[in-house]
Amino acid sequence: LQVAGRRAGNSTGRAQRARSSVPVLGGRNGELGDHEAGELLINEDGNWSKYYLPGATIEDNGTCVKFVPPFRYYLMKKPTTDYSKEENFYKPIFPGKTFTVDMKLTNVGCGCNVNFYLVDMPVPEAGKDHDHYCDGQCFPDLGCCAEFDMNEGNNAVQQITNHACTNDYDGHPDWACHKWGEPEVKMTPQEFAGGSGSLIDGDKPFTFSQEFRMIGEELQVITTITQGEQKVVKTMGPSAQLQAMLKTGSLEKGMAFVTGYWTAPDMNWLDGAVCGGGAESCSGAPAYISNWRITTNSPAPQPGPE
Repeated sequence: LQVAGRRAGNSTGRAQRARSSVPVLGGRNGELGDHEAGELLINEDGNWSKYYLPGATIEDNGTCVKFVPPFRYYLMKKPTTDYSKEENFYKPIFPGKTFTVDMKLTNVGCGCNVNFYLVDMPVPEAGKDHDHYCDGQCFPDLGCCAEFDMNEGNNAVQQITNHACTNDYDGHPDWACHKWGEPEVKMTPQEFAGGSGSLIDGDKPFTFSQEFRMIGEELQVITTITQGEQKVVKTMGPSAQLQAMLKTGSLEKGMAFVTGYWTAPDMNWLDGAVCGGGAESCSGAPAYISNWRITTNSPAPQPGPE
């Protein structure tokens, strides 16, 4: 099993993710060893489906992924690291569906970033990491494409960010995609943080659920974090940029699912409200994401007769 090498870059903040995480690469033809397949079970509308996160550590009979930095993984239809072929990826069609997982981020604190997100890969060029990767930061040695950050965070914060690519950003004529993200939804310290002072204690297990709700032809993304009797609900959209992600991103066609864990000393753009503005040092503690499920949303209630 191999991983692609890292190269230092001069980017800051969220732009460091692709440079601070590394993909798993198999042999010359993407082959994997017996214990490297990353077989993952996902419950889809009550039925168990088998997919793969090649190179990932899978526990609890295929239902739990253990994350340690600095790796990122791709959700695949078969156990291969041949990322050049689109047909190898499992690309869920999320509009009209809800994605739910259980998360444990105990001691995964300031400077850590555990994430799952969608990108329009693969691109034709292999790129510096040899994995045909792309995202909304549009690095010259990586591909440029739409990116929807379903979730990224640590035990201090959780955030959802949309990076559509409409090539029309005022004040940023060089941007093909919205590098900062629009819209963005973030949990406040009162809603989510480590310890008992917030509604959701990020150091204890919680359930993350994200509904891709269609309101007519428009998309709204509703994220719910639940812990016991406590619940935080955040809503994104409808908006023009989210609609661009739906149509040209393209969520309605399906995008590659990426998940991983990276670290940086300047993760303050994500967790500064709790962690402050100084240099950060991620603990490197393992994170766990388990009980993966994708369910079809119930039909929206129809208005009655007047």
